[in-house]
Amino acid sequence: MTMSEDHHPGCADEQAGTAAPDVSVVIVNYNGLRFLPECLDSLRTAFVRYRHEVIVIDNDSSDGSQAWLRARGDEIRYIESAKNLGFTGGNNRAAADARGRVLLLLNNDTRVQGPLDELVTQALLPNVGAVGARLAYGDGRLQCSVGFHHTPLRIVLSWLGLEQRHRLPTLFRRTQTDPAFYETPHDDVDWVSGAVLATRTSVWRQLDGLDDNFFMYCEDVDYCLRVRQARLQVRYSPEARVTHYEGAGKAWIGALALSRTSRSYVEFVAKHFGSGASRRLALVLGGVFFCRALAFSLLGHLLREGSAVRRDKGKGYLAASRQLFEAAFHRSAEA
Repeated sequence: MTMSEDHHPGCADEQAGTAAPDVSVVIVNYNGLRFLPECLDSLRTAFVRYRHEVIVIDNDSSDGSQAWLRARGDEIRYIESAKNLGFTGGNNRAAADARGRVLLLLNNDTRVQGPLDELVTQALLPNVGAVGARLAYGDGRLQCSVGFHHTPLRIVLSWLGLEQRHRLPTLFRRTQTDPAFYETPHDDVDWVSGAVLATRTSVWRQLDGLDDNFFMYCEDVDYCLRVRQARLQVRYSPEARVTHYEGAGKAWIGALALSRTSRSYVEFVAKHFGSGASRRLALVLGGVFFCRALAFSLLGHLLREGSAVRRDKGKGYLAASRQLFEAAFHRSAEA
């Protein structure tokens, strides 16, 4: 069934009088046609104990996703947005139509490796607000999907390239990087990745979903922080395993993603620590990114292997540093 941005026909099982689903899986798609078949096919066996529905919203894709999704209308509830709402806006829009007791946010570039029932079971507990899964890259490597509170100092220190040095305090890391951590359940973590995140629909609506000020990046960190502020637990469950093709093998995240990440840091710190802290973060992190830009540019000229990627990184970090400096002085002028 296809729904435009302003048209909301009744769902097929509502019309047939069948029971509402327990879980609403929400998938935001933007030019992800190469991932969609595997993602949706893997959901067919993802739930053993719970009824589920799949809601897919397309963010104005141009790669043929829309036609392909329209053809899957008998399997999914489909929403077509006339513009790119971002990860945050797309999830918020799709979640508004969810009928399940639990919302399961799922990235389009994923493959479910087994039952996700445990995420639902955990999310339904009255003292739990969000639950995350064990993620792995396409080659099987562990993907760090649990993290630490994003204080301004931690954000800056995490970009010094020391995150894998476990002897250093966790203040140098935004994510939990110890492989052993991911093999056991944890009932009280700071945040879990929004690539696979289960939350009760009532909690989602109580918190007004994801914060639209975050187009993408940090929206999951912010949501989990608000869950904790509501005196609910954020949990990690290794029983739920999902492959997440984040980056799809790219050498680095790219200039646009870095720019959006930087903007999200500034917004996050302004929201939770104040405009002064946000301004200081922008200045210091801008300096760190400027140093990274110089280092990558220099290495790009000195080393032949991978030189193009290094030069591209140099340009990306330079642009991000300028953006951060502009944000610092703009907020200073506003103050």
